Amino acid sequence: MRWLFPGKTIRIEAPCLDCGEPMSIELRDEEILSIDPPTMVGYTRSPVGGAADTRPFR
Repeated sequence: MRWLFPGKTIRIEAPCLDCGEPMSIELRDEEILSIDPPTMVGYTRSPVGGAADTRPFR
């Protein structure tokens, strides 16, 4: 999000697409300020995180 809102605090609230429970994350640049629930995980359709063989989750 930093390329869209550099230096700004962003809060995203959305329901879990699996169970419908509320989720929220607050971040600024590359820093996560708060996250609820703390066990939240993310998914991206695009390859990110370097080489495929060194990514923590495939």
